[in-house]
Amino acid sequence: MMLPNPLQSALQAAGPPLRRLAERTDAVIAVVLVLTVLVTVPDNRRLGSALQVVLPLVALGCAATRGETVNSLGRFAVLQAGIKGPKYLIGESPISQRPDGGDRGFPSGHTAVATFGAVQVIRHCAALHPVTRAVVVAAAAFTGGSRIESGRHSLWQTMAGALWGWAIACLPLAGLRRAGRWMRKLRGRHV
Repeated sequence: MMLPNPLQSALQAAGPPLRRLAERTDAVIAVVLVLTVLVTVPDNRRLGSALQVVLPLVALGCAATRGETVNSLGRFAVLQAGIKGPKYLIGESPISQRPDGGDRGFPSGHTAVATFGAVQVIRHCAALHPVTRAVVVAAAAFTGGSRIESGRHSLWQTMAGALWGWAIACLPLAGLRRAGRWMRKLRGRHV
């Protein structure tokens, strides 16, 4: 028997205004993205950096409403390990040289995190309008483009980051699913 999600129970108890807001995921995502743009304009680099924070946070909020918090956080930890590991293992090799002269540029972490966040938003935020999905994907793509435009990453470093973010968001990670079930059993409810 599946226990009720605590957030869903809280939304039902909170009354109609909060329930209506939760049911309008598209509007909430649109407001968050518009505010992010307004706060960072006209600096594309800052906007890309902000989007790589906002997208995963929105995805985490949606994952929490579905009882997928442990899975989402676990995937994010794997994502970070896959970003930081190559940067330190590859170090100063040619593939890791940044266009602006620095090193440890492979893969693009901003792009990986933004792509991960966009894919997770699409996976966890139920019944998004196709336009909202397209805007979320465009926000992740913009993040990658802002890294190239600012000279922080090459096209290949950015593409590797996008591929890594997509893979961690989409590929089955059975260990995380088991951890989520163990946590729910331990706590007796959704985590």
